[in-house]
Amino acid sequence: MFRKLKKKINILLVLGRYNYPTGAFLLMWPCFWGVLYNPNLNGNYTHTLFLLFIGSFVMRGAGCCINDFFDKDFDKKITRTKNRPLAKNLISHFDVLCFIVFQLILGFIILINFNAKVIFFSLLIFPLVIIYPLFKRVTYFPQIILGLVFNWGILVGFLTQNNQLSLGIIYLYLSGIFLTIAYDTIYAFQDLSDDKLVGVKSLAIYLEKKPQVIIFLIFCISFIFLNLSILERKHTFFETIILTLIVFLCYTLQYLNFKNKKSYKSIFDFSVYVGAIITAIIFLQNYL
Repeated sequence: MFRKLKKKINILLVLGRYNYPTGAFLLMWPCFWGVLYNPNLNGNYTHTLFLLFIGSFVMRGAGCCINDFFDKDFDKKITRTKNRPLAKNLISHFDVLCFIVFQLILGFIILINFNAKVIFFSLLIFPLVIIYPLFKRVTYFPQIILGLVFNWGILVGFLTQNNQLSLGIIYLYLSGIFLTIAYDTIYAFQDLSDDKLVGVKSLAIYLEKKPQVIIFLIFCISFIFLNLSILERKHTFFETIILTLIVFLCYTLQYLNFKNKKSYKSIFDFSVYVGAIITAIIFLQNYL
């Protein structure tokens, strides 16, 4: 019985991508950006970062389970996803739904440690989390929805330290959205042929003919909004460019690697390091 339970838990952890935490970090970094963007961090900000770290992993796990539940029939026909637990019928729908509820309860327990405004803003984005998988059926722009969802933590993190949003944090949110659109579109190119066959839509399909230039422009827009957010903190243009130059170099590196079709996943994974660099930049700007 214990062995059977252990096997089921392992399957559920794979379903929630706990064995592949890249997405969890990509959800976590924007939360950190929002907290660290504040010029006057309160004494408990490290505790806030820890809660957001745990919350990011839990909510990303829930999101993956919801995504796979909706996409199970598509996943069976796509090379990259055909071995997912639901696609291979390794777990029952009831067990999956229970696991989703369990993760959402954990997420809510973490959430109630914050003030009412943070709780409200966090719940505000939840409907998009639920229906995001459905957008792939009706629009070529699901990456935009993902960008809105994945970077909502910027606003939430900022509100853990402030009573209201600022123009600078809106710029930072927009920067995160465009960054997510860029790296997730590159990631979607892995499934281009299969997606077209099964009827799944994505920005990768929409940009299929000339993707490199558009992707680089999206990276550039993200870079511009990042710089605007730092300029809002009263830094000089020179200080801002020095701070963010490494980000532009990272974006350029991702663009250059994008020309190699074998590198789509590695570019996506590299975005974790880009997120870490942006986190360091936002933290360091408090001391300039």
